[in-house]
Amino acid sequence: MLENISVGTCIHLLSQIEDKTLDQFWNDISTGKYPIIDLQGNLGYSFSDEEGLQFVRNDFTPTIYTGYEFVFGHVFLPDTIQGLLSEDKVLLLMVYSKATQNLLLCELNVDRRFMIDLPRGQYSFFVLLLDAEAKTLLDSTIYAIGLPYKGDLNNPEFENYYIENPVDIEDFIDPAPIDVKRGGPFYVSLIMMDITIIPDCHTFFSNILQEDEQLSPLREGKCLYKNNLH
Repeated sequence: MLENISVGTCIHLLSQIEDKTLDQFWNDISTGKYPIIDLQGNLGYSFSDEEGLQFVRNDFTPTIYTGYEFVFGHVFLPDTIQGLLSEDKVLLLMVYSKATQNLLLCELNVDRRFMIDLPRGQYSFFVLLLDAEAKTLLDSTIYAIGLPYKGDLNNPEFENYYIENPVDIEDFIDPAPIDVKRGGPFYVSLIMMDITIIPDCHTFFSNILQEDEQLSPLREGKCLYKNNLH
């Protein structure tokens, strides 16, 4: 049986957020507030309209003024993943800015699409399905991960093919950053898959989040994981 994979062992950048603020974010999830937080500890909340769209406020500040674009997204949950959903699970959207090296986290409503306005630039999008009953976010077990899908989710044969070929992950997703440039809005579809499909969680997230470029005195002095990055 595979050992549980926790947030803290995979996403080391979260160690930059003050413990008290990160705990407040995690506690607000259990109250249905749909909180948002970034690496600077800015804490806010999303809201939804009557048409089923969840508006995600962002704290990304461009280094120079480049303008903003709307990004609309939704999460596809195959039957194999829907079976994992329950009241003790939470869905978190994570958006990483390559330019500012900031990471935004937001609780998602499973039944709604989301919208976020972003400064133009390159962003990585992913979603995590977590154990909401964990004491802290970093201790929470990751059950599934959602990554941008590069095909047509509306293809009626898609889900059957996905279920029959779960190991062919490269056929379904493209974790490369999305270039949000002039001419939006943009649309991103994320497909959820069992986390055990990812062979090396630590390396996978380090590549997405450029962690080799993120080593700082703050992170070196506040190491929340057992593995040494050096």
